[in-house]
Amino acid sequence: MAEILYYNPIDMDKYDRFKKIADEKNIKIVEVGKDHLDDKIGHLLNIEGFDESHTPAKEEDYDLDFDFILFNGFENEELFEFLDVIRENGAGVQHKAGITENNVKWTLRELLMENDREAKTMGLIHKINSLIEKAEGLKQTYGEDEKVTSLIDEILTYFNDSSIFEIETAQKYYLTLLDEVLRVEKENE
Repeated sequence: MAEILYYNPIDMDKYDRFKKIADEKNIKIVEVGKDHLDDKIGHLLNIEGFDESHTPAKEEDYDLDFDFILFNGFENEELFEFLDVIRENGAGVQHKAGITENNVKWTLRELLMENDREAKTMGLIHKINSLIEKAEGLKQTYGEDEKVTSLIDEILTYFNDSSIFEIETAQKYYLTLLDEVLRVEKENE
C-alpha cells in the first residue's frame, strides 16, 4: 500500500485538502512532527528491521520549520498522478522525496536537512539560469557586454564540474551576475 510520511504540516487548510485527496486514493498518511526528528525513516514507516533507537542531533540550529512529504510504495504513474492532483487542488508541498535504500537508514532530521539543501540549490540554479536568459535577451537588444559574457562563461565552466560545487560560491555568482545585468539595464535606459 502506498503511504506518505508527512512532517510538520504548516497550512492546516492545505493539509486538510491533502488528507482528503490521499484518503480518496487509499493512501495512508503517517504524521510526524519535530519530536520525531531523531528517529530513523525506516522506524517511522514501520519497516521491518528498524528499531526505535534515536540518533543524537548533530546540527540543532538548522531551521526545519517547513512541511515535507516522503513517498513510499508508489508506482511511478501513481506518484505523478498524485502530484498533479495535489498541485491542482492547492495542496502541493515544496519539500518532498521518495524513499530509497539509503535514506530509509537516515534520521528524519538528516533527510530534511539534505532535502532542504537540495531545494535551495535547485532554486538557486533556476535563478541563475533565468538571469543568464535575461542577459542573453539584453545582448540581443543592446549588443554584447564583455564583462557579462566573461562572467557567464565563468559560471558555465564552474557548473560543468559538479565536484567543486558549493552553494556559497553559486550564490556569489548569482549576486555578481544580478549586479551586472542591472548595470547593463541601467546603462541602456
